[in-house]
Amino acid sequence: LSSTNLSPTAAATDPTAERTTLTTDTFDPRCDAVPVANLLAVNYSWMNRSLEIVPHRITRLLRRWANQYPTGMRVLRRTDNLNPVGFYLLYPTTAESEVTFSSSPTKGLHLASMNEIDPFTLAEPGDIECASVFIRSWMIDPDYLEEYRVLFLQDAQQILIKMQKDFPNLCDLYTLIIHPSYEMMASKMAFQKIGTQTSRDTQLYWMYQALDRYLALDLKEIFTA
Repeated sequence: LSSTNLSPTAAATDPTAERTTLTTDTFDPRCDAVPVANLLAVNYSWMNRSLEIVPHRITRLLRRWANQYPTGMRVLRRTDNLNPVGFYLLYPTTAESEVTFSSSPTKGLHLASMNEIDPFTLAEPGDIECASVFIRSWMIDPDYLEEYRVLFLQDAQQILIKMQKDFPNLCDLYTLIIHPSYEMMASKMAFQKIGTQTSRDTQLYWMYQALDRYLALDLKEIFTA
């Protein structure tokens, strides 16, 4: 749900999109890191960062996180050429990191910053103090968004249920919104805005939803109503 981010991608229209089927799959750090990093880099172009630098940084971070906790990293994959056209990252955080959700939302943009210090520490499976999941990224290529949105969100529900076995006290979901269109999508799922916008020059917001309530949602009904 986020670009962390819920930021849309300005990708060119794919003429084969209507003829291609997609499937959800695990993130493969060897094959998916580079194409996913380039998809995500477009989300951060508004920050005036060099797109020659950002994809390389994102690639390194994705591979590092996949080595630490691959469960929360998923892709939406084309079945013809296996290229990823969607990605999300569910990041369980330590209790010490939770204070960041009450601070400036700009601190959540570690993927797009040049700061090597991550304000969020990944919790280790079995950590009973871990209560929060940071949706560090959620995106689908616009060519496939309407058709595959529900499938990808339902996949996230199943992965969160799986993550509860690793972190039995999970109860909070946080995401970072950087574009109004994704804020509307999150609001449909009862995510609520918390905190305030930090600058007139940005559209960054924290949003929150209780995990139990997200898991209880009938997503197909919500997005077909």
